[in-house]
Amino acid sequence: MMFSDSVLFAWMDTKDKSIQIKRVVEDRDTQKAINHLFCDASSQMVANKIPVEFDGKYTPDPDGAEYLFIGGFSFPEEISSAIQNPQALEALALESDEIPKIKALFVGTHSKVNGVNTYTAAFQKFKSDQYISAKKIHLFLSGDTFVADKRIGLTVGKHIDCLFFDGKLQFTSFFFARQIFDLSDYYREATNSDIVSFIENEAIAMDDGEAFSTAANSWERRKIASIMDSGILKDYTATKIKSIAKQTGIELSVKDKKIVIPADKKERRIVLGFLDEEVYKGAFSQTIYQTNSKRKAK
Repeated sequence: MMFSDSVLFAWMDTKDKSIQIKRVVEDRDTQKAINHLFCDASSQMVANKIPVEFDGKYTPDPDGAEYLFIGGFSFPEEISSAIQNPQALEALALESDEIPKIKALFVGTHSKVNGVNTYTAAFQKFKSDQYISAKKIHLFLSGDTFVADKRIGLTVGKHIDCLFFDGKLQFTSFFFARQIFDLSDYYREATNSDIVSFIENEAIAMDDGEAFSTAANSWERRKIASIMDSGILKDYTATKIKSIAKQTGIELSVKDKKIVIPADKKERRIVLGFLDEEVYKGAFSQTIYQTNSKRKAK
């Protein structure tokens, strides 16, 4: 079994974003059960599925036949040290009146191959509802009778969100993976100055662009970065882009030879999605669709 000798670790959520790992003390039977759970979940994530290199643009179907990976991923030294020497870690202690600040739960193994340290680890994003608080009365079935139990504790799900194996970080959901690891070095997201440059582009018109430059969400920043990198605003005039959009069934507003980026969030999403080639017309229904990601077919 992949994690037969691992202990359970809690990656704490710290204010300064420093990595703090604590050891979850378990009895032998619990340790064995949790290791089996993480092992099975790791196999289910990647078994018989196609690996797709992560670029920040493509999102596989969670129930599909693909998963994402980042090759040569920089595995945090604090985590590798914890896996190598778990007994040196402080044990996790819970307070009855406070939800612990845990970022993720994980298990991991370490080995040496040709003198090189190698690590395998599986991570599960920790959610607040996984904490069993003493503030509520928890009823557990004993025989045919429910018994109240006021002990505090944690629940562990039957899934993982990230698997680190063979130097690669593997995952199916970017949303959860980025809540565990900082992935900003592996995809491009427009900075505030990038957004200002986009808004000031001679082909773009947007009211209250200064406020948008700081309020733009992660999806909008990734779209803008991709649009700017594609060169579409250099290669096509606003009038030509409007004509292409009309053929797709999308009405773009052009003012003073500039594409108007709507203030309405829903309408803005459609325009940005179209400029990043994520809006299309169904071949049969002629309905306008917007994808949540894109990947070259060949």
